[in-house]
Amino acid sequence: MIDLSKGIAVDAAHSIKNKVTEIQGVDLETGEIVFYKELGNQTINIGEFLAIVEGIKHITKYNKPKIIFSDSVTAISWVKRKRTASKKRNKHVQMAEIYLKVAAYWVDKVEIIHWDNEAWGEIPADFGNK
Repeated sequence: MIDLSKGIAVDAAHSIKNKVTEIQGVDLETGEIVFYKELGNQTINIGEFLAIVEGIKHITKYNKPKIIFSDSVTAISWVKRKRTASKKRNKHVQMAEIYLKVAAYWVDKVEIIHWDNEAWGEIPADFGNK
C-alpha cells in the first residue's frame, strides 16, 4: 500500500501566453510548499523533469523521506535514465543531468512514484491552472 502522506509531490506548469514555466514541490505531511522556481520559457516535460530533480535535492539536503510523487511518466523515465530526451538544451537541463550522475549514490535511494490522478485526485503540487 502506498502512503500518500509521506514524501514530496512535485509538478510543473507552463503558460504559452506568458512564456513561463514554473515548478514547485509540496511536503505531503505538512502541505507546505518546499520549493518554487520560475524557469523561463521551457517545455512542460522539462519543467516536470526539473521539478523531480529539485525534489531530490530537497530530500537529500534536509534528510526527508526519500519519496517523490510526480504525475509525469516522461519526467520519471528521464530522471531514472539521468538524461532527458529533449532536443531543447539549456543550462537548467544540463546542470540537472550532471547532478543526477554525480550524485547517483543518493539519487538512486529516492523512490519516484507515478501519482495516479484518476485514483488519488489531482497531485497536491498542482498549480490549478487547468
